[in-house]
Amino acid sequence: MSTVLLDTNIVSYLFKRDSRAALYAPHLLDRELAVSLMTVAELFQ
Repeated sequence: MSTVLLDTNIVSYLFKRDSRAALYAPHLLDRELAVSLMTVAELFQ
């Protein structure tokens, strides 16, 4: 299984259930998802 590092905007789309998240869904299936500490900080802001 390969790991995919998600950018802040993609994580935001997923959390908000934004329709744009569907564009990325095929690329996320059967992958281990990861976020950077900077992405976590940006989402908390």
